[in-house]
Amino acid sequence: MCGITGFFGDFSEKLLKEMTAAIAHRGPDGEGLWADKSDKIALGHRRLSIIDLTEAASQPMESEDGRYITVFNGEIYNFKTFHDELSAAGYAFNKNSDTAVLAPLYDLHGPTFVSKLNGIFAFALWDKHTKQLFVVRDHVGAKPLYYTKVKKGIAFASELKGLLSVPGLEKVMDKEALFSYLTYLWCPGERTLFRGIKKLLPGHYMLLQHGQDPIVCRWFTQPMPRIHKGKPVYDTSKAASNLTELLDEVMKDQVLADVPVGAFLSGGVDSSAIVASMVKNGQPPADNFCMGFEGKGMSAEGFSDDLTHARQVAEKLDVDLTEVRGESGGLTELPNMVWQLDEPQADIAPLYVRTISKQARKKGLKVLLGGTGGDDIFSGYRRHQSICLLQRLKFVPPVFRRLAVQLVGSAVPGENLKRKLKKLKYLIGQDEEKALISGFHYTQPTILARLLTPELQKNLAQRTADYLEESLEETKNQHPLDRMLDLEKRGFLPDHNLNYTDKMGMVMGVEIRVPLLDPRLINFAAD
Repeated sequence: MCGITGFFGDFSEKLLKEMTAAIAHRGPDGEGLWADKSDKIALGHRRLSIIDLTEAASQPMESEDGRYITVFNGEIYNFKTFHDELSAAGYAFNKNSDTAVLAPLYDLHGPTFVSKLNGIFAFALWDKHTKQLFVVRDHVGAKPLYYTKVKKGIAFASELKGLLSVPGLEKVMDKEALFSYLTYLWCPGERTLFRGIKKLLPGHYMLLQHGQDPIVCRWFTQPMPRIHKGKPVYDTSKAASNLTELLDEVMKDQVLADVPVGAFLSGGVDSSAIVASMVKNGQPPADNFCMGFEGKGMSAEGFSDDLTHARQVAEKLDVDLTEVRGESGGLTELPNMVWQLDEPQADIAPLYVRTISKQARKKGLKVLLGGTGGDDIFSGYRRHQSICLLQRLKFVPPVFRRLAVQLVGSAVPGENLKRKLKKLKYLIGQDEEKALISGFHYTQPTILARLLTPELQKNLAQRTADYLEESLEETKNQHPLDRMLDLEKRGFLPDHNLNYTDKMGMVMGVEIRVPLLDPRLINFAAD
């Protein structure tokens, strides 16, 4: 787990140092810089040592034959499964390092080898012979990767701030991205608030060669259920037992590390299942962490106290539990978090992750396992219930759906429940296409328009479909719930949940793994 930077073009080596220094927090264990002036290529790396703690695994890493240079961020959990194949093919490599298998795999299979990898990663690989740069992001976007194209060439970095010193960067606000941030509280797809900086999409790779336009290809497509006579087909005969067995199999891979591994434990289904599986496999967490709050009215301010449930799970599983206490005064960290997150994130959850990661690092832990992704692949959000309700009521005219929810809302006590019913009314009062997108809205379009200046209102009226709206075209024949889950994995998950999970962990020097987003579990959820 680390941070990577690089450029491909007519830049100075000083730029590489500046870019790498901007993300130094991602790798407190070491720095590496490599450049070839004749080929106008440079790669930078900040190291957080997790697998193979020796200098042999330092980066940028040169292949044994000297042909390839690699910078890598993340983990490849199945890297040992390639050893026999590569050895039989005559390749020499460091068998203790997951990074070391990338170059020989690329040499043997070409770009398609990435589909064989099981892990969370973003990496760049330079081929000295073909003069080609290969840049990749993992299947769900657990690891971030930003890039910019200017007159002098292309530069990339693990975090947006790593690109701010690139000469020629267009530091102009992207108005389309602004509308997305205000609508969703995050921005789906490639866009960022900087018009000149893009995100490489999850499950995509980019090939760069001087004198040619970048080639961007999708290498991973989110699985969808089989359709028979217009309905999804699921094999539910042994779903629960099969899921338990599969989770245990996944967890055996996810604990791979040469340092102690801990876990988040909120007491919820996701984190509890992860810790329970670790215990069952005979590899219990070195420690477990849960956030709790002190002071009256904290829950009313948006803070939830999970300690009661976490204590019950910890006692049941006979594991340690570190109770991380927080107070509203912790909000003083928000100005720093704005810089650390790169992109606007209107959620209290990043503060949880940051505080727990800080405590874990104080206790000597570099790796934590978390439950991120469970809701996104197994339909755990309220909007998933709402879209299923809409499906059942689709033969009822929208006006009557809204009226029914309004009548219920007038009779229920409590502002919190009234607020939820108001959002339900907004969602189920629309047709399916609009409702799927509306389920992610924090700000309704009519309200958004009133927040903007007259000039921006004109821009909003002229805006084209955003990434989520465009993505609906690919799932037209699917059940509405499966379509919404596809949007979760394309937008809310990588651009919100995984973005803050990665950055709030890395700023504290902690790698956060997301086992529930293992490709095997994603495929299982769609089958």
